[in-house]
Amino acid sequence: MFFLHMIGTLALGFYLVLPFLVGKIGSLSSPAAQEGMVAAVQLLNRIAQFALIILLVSGLFLTIGGTYSVVWIIIVLVLFLAISAIGGIMGKPLRLALEALRNNQPINGYIGKMRTFSTLLAVFLILITFLMVYSHII
Repeated sequence: MFFLHMIGTLALGFYLVLPFLVGKIGSLSSPAAQEGMVAAVQLLNRIAQFALIILLVSGLFLTIGGTYSVVWIIIVLVLFLAISAIGGIMGKPLRLALEALRNNQPINGYIGKMRTFSTLLAVFLILITFLMVYSHII
């Protein structure tokens, strides 16, 4: 089960580079390149959402046998739910940006939302990783 948990964690590593990828979308010169980048981000976000399911199941299984405090479990669960929710919410601006690009419309508003969500995802992922490594702190 630990191996599945680590595979899921590797899939979420995408969220660490996501703010940089989203930051590059606006600087791409052609709409076709922007569309390709947004489509790639959308696909990777969808894969990360499936990885979150694997992480939830394997994480719950691993906490049963572990010696984790109730406070640690609650904090990690809240961070996990925040990552899941923000990743899911980010799907709408990605979808709308793709539609706008296909209709030759500007996507500046969508890029701002994606930048905010991607930054939150990266910060929350760093926090939850820190708590996983240093579980004895709490």
